[in-house]
Amino acid sequence: MNVLTQSELHRLGVATLGLDPEACDLTSTEAIAASLRRVAGFMCPCSESALVQAVMEPLKGFVDDSAQLLQTIENTLEALVGYGDLLEEFEVSVVAQSRRGSLVYAAPPSFVWRQSGSALLLGIAPDHRSALPSNLEQRIQYLSHSRLLTPEAGEDLRSDLKQLGLVELSMELWNKKAPPRELFASLIQRFDNMLKPNPGSLVDLKILNYKKPVNYYPGRWENVAKQTGRFVARRPQAYGNDIWCYVELKNGIPRGIVDMPSSNSQLRGCDEAWRLQAAIDAARGNPQQYRIRNTANSDSRLLDCFSPVPLWARRRWDAIGEWIPSSGCLFSYRISAKEIQQEIAFIQEQLWLSPVTR
Repeated sequence: MNVLTQSELHRLGVATLGLDPEACDLTSTEAIAASLRRVAGFMCPCSESALVQAVMEPLKGFVDDSAQLLQTIENTLEALVGYGDLLEEFEVSVVAQSRRGSLVYAAPPSFVWRQSGSALLLGIAPDHRSALPSNLEQRIQYLSHSRLLTPEAGEDLRSDLKQLGLVELSMELWNKKAPPRELFASLIQRFDNMLKPNPGSLVDLKILNYKKPVNYYPGRWENVAKQTGRFVARRPQAYGNDIWCYVELKNGIPRGIVDMPSSNSQLRGCDEAWRLQAAIDAARGNPQQYRIRNTANSDSRLLDCFSPVPLWARRRWDAIGEWIPSSGCLFSYRISAKEIQQEIAFIQEQLWLSPVTR
């Protein structure tokens, strides 16, 4: 009987997922994204927590820091939902919105054609690693949660993908438009007006504390103790994912609450929450930050973000740029130098971010 070393297990597992063992291991973002897609092909529809647990359990023996691994899996799953590999939908059998949980579904295999002439691959083939034949699958570029396929000389890749049964999504349909521009004070006031009094006891409520540094998102989360103020928060429910909400506390006691997504909103709860938190930080004179870095290639720049952004921002950058491994931030994108000023204006106007000053 052969006994495999941990390194050999990593290589075998990565190869089974269709990735390059020389480029990543089982705990890399690319491998975790591939694992989530593979598991989703068998399990969906199901809750996000079920997918996280299914990927987490086999990997526990490969890491020393299980908490960090769990955070990476959760962040990657969030990125897959935002990207379009997975679709998040409310349970239709529950009428009351306040009691409705959400399930994730595997999106059908599809692609988005970029202006650069390459294809963003989306969706999941149930019971299969890929919807593509092996000669095309081997050419896929795995960049964090995204998958990119570039045509070879003389190849009509766009038509080939359609003939293989993949659905082409227009850029306009896939890249959902951002909500209308508004002042951060106006957004906060809208949510203040929606607060409903007497929410009752909220067990295991966790809040995003706006008093903590904006450049380390995980460290801003804390359990409710004796805090007073209005906070973006998450509260558990008996079944399904935690619910995003905006809550008013007085000495740790809830005085008002509004769940997200709010009434008549077309956005996900997390997208509303992250934008509201950006507004709160801006209103307090401590806005969330971004950083622009030069690259060895003068034709591109790196955009670093330190806090999550809504899916309509991530999809915008997936469409025009490329995700790259982050360095001292939450995530980074490589964007053309010709477009970087437009993206700076976008995040300043839509998310009220400020450049890093040091």
